[in-house]
Amino acid sequence: MEKLENVAMGGYTTMGVGGQVAYLLRATNVREVIQANTFAVEQDMPLVVLGEGSNSIFVDGKLRAVVLKIEIAGFEVVREGADFAEVKVGAGESWDSVVSRAVELGFSGIEALSAIPGTAGATPVQNVGAYGQEIRNVLVSVDVYDRLQDEMVKLSNAECKLSYRDSIFRSGKSGRYIITSILLRLSKNSPQVPDYAGVQKYFDENKIQNPTLVDIRMAIITIRANKLPDPKKIKNSGSFFKNPVVDRSAAGRLLAEYPNMPHFPQENAAQKLSAGWLIEQAGLKGADFGNMKTYENNALVLINKGNASFSDLTFACDEIIRKVKEKFSITLDPEPVVVK
Repeated sequence: MEKLENVAMGGYTTMGVGGQVAYLLRATNVREVIQANTFAVEQDMPLVVLGEGSNSIFVDGKLRAVVLKIEIAGFEVVREGADFAEVKVGAGESWDSVVSRAVELGFSGIEALSAIPGTAGATPVQNVGAYGQEIRNVLVSVDVYDRLQDEMVKLSNAECKLSYRDSIFRSGKSGRYIITSILLRLSKNSPQVPDYAGVQKYFDENKIQNPTLVDIRMAIITIRANKLPDPKKIKNSGSFFKNPVVDRSAAGRLLAEYPNMPHFPQENAAQKLSAGWLIEQAGLKGADFGNMKTYENNALVLINKGNASFSDLTFACDEIIRKVKEKFSITLDPEPVVVK
């Protein structure tokens, strides 16, 4: 197991901000995950699990912590039927490579999740979703190391308590489990075409009448490339705020004033709103906040202009939350996890 000391975490996250941690360990198998946990206990330091760093942000200064970077590989079809396939994926696999391989094999259910940054093991943590698909729709179970019981266990989909951008791994029992692999149940049937205007526009422009899995994947990749900057070129964490879910009363009030406001029906008559639309309507698309700014093509994305600190990011985030609340009486909630 590789061990590094006094590591600047800006280079390990796509936002590129943050100070130093005492140790960074790399685990390529379950045994090393357990060894890393033992090391953190011996050092009397908190253990922070990291994938590709697309949804984690570290505070400034020196952190007395052990960061465990999960690099467990693996993609195996473990069970197959006439209309389904179950695939076990190592937690350290790049998520988009997982989607690519599934599409190549003719397995549907995650093609609309193309081009989402991060690792496979991170997808259940916030129940990754886009264009009508979510991990909870295909997740069978996860293999985890239970730090409390010091043993490997398997958690079912239900036990993960997946909801909108949340799970048992993010709230409730955050920090107890380390995901080492996930099991997905994918379909061999014809894919369901995402019912989104942008996707249909892509098909119309490319004269595609009966989209295949590859067509859907390429549509999503193209759309995301136009909306989201490449973190390898521009430092960012993708969509920075969750789309807020409001009750019927609040939705009715807003729709009466803004009849063209994007909204999506949820359970119990609630409505999910577009955080990007709210930010744009507050006049913040492309807004400059010193070393941070919102992306010109998508107000939902916060960009590190090059040398931003965590303090710079916090200032920009707080300003956006304040101005959206002033205009709409809605409080936005950031997606990334802050490590402090």
